[in-house]
Amino acid sequence: MTKKTAALVGCSDPLPEHEIEDVKRLVGVLAKENIEAKVSPLLFSGSRVPAEKAAVLNGFFGDPSVDYIFDVSGGDLANTVLPFLDWDLIRASRAMFFGFSDLTTVINAIIAKTGRPAVNYQIRNLLYDDAENQIKHFREQIIPCSFDVKCLSPVFLRGGRMEGKVFGGNIRCFLKLAGTEFWPDMTGGVLLLESLGGGVYQMVTAIEQYSQLGVFDKINGILLGTFTAMEEKKLSPAIEDIVLRMAPEHIPVAKTRLLGHYPDSRALLLGSQTVFE
Repeated sequence: MTKKTAALVGCSDPLPEHEIEDVKRLVGVLAKENIEAKVSPLLFSGSRVPAEKAAVLNGFFGDPSVDYIFDVSGGDLANTVLPFLDWDLIRASRAMFFGFSDLTTVINAIIAKTGRPAVNYQIRNLLYDDAENQIKHFREQIIPCSFDVKCLSPVFLRGGRMEGKVFGGNIRCFLKLAGTEFWPDMTGGVLLLESLGGGVYQMVTAIEQYSQLGVFDKINGILLGTFTAMEEKKLSPAIEDIVLRMAPEHIPVAKTRLLGHYPDSRALLLGSQTVFE
């Protein structure tokens, strides 16, 4: 097996100090998969120095030995690195970027500024309750960067097929890019939406903002992941009902429980032509 190299970065909030052991465990898990980990020195600091965090990320994109860049952070701060990223360097890089939740901003900015795809996935799932299945998924799809959407088992709520480049991710974080140079052109695309927190009113107002931005005039479909707080609290109306009511009737809508903040969530390649059926 050819040895690979992965960089672990944190573009969003700094990790709390008690998660140092988690990072060490993750490095060990990767080593067992014959992947050497290079760890950012700013994982546990750097919340006020976005230019420095961006410099670390640029460095890994420019390192010809790096195959994967996994962002292990989350929170609120990921979009602060965007003005400092070297888009020409990222466009020419061989490294694939992985992140989710607040890293929705970085993923979609990469797509918008370089035309390159990036992956919606949290590498720390390798450490959690579904670790055995996650390792299998990691070996089959993430290491070879060969992604099969059938593993997501999408269920159609309206329509039966949709095709296009996938954009989006976290419903709140993606909207941070609205009106900026980092907002991708979603014409003919599929909009992925998921969320950790938020209730009915927060989801309604977010969906309305997507509508007012003209997203529903451009896309070919909507893929819903999990909406953790709404689902665990059994809030009504459910996100499915909200989207079916607010999105135009011609737009197919599907849902999967394997994208989002649960530890069994899988990977989805964004910015790449994809068929869901």
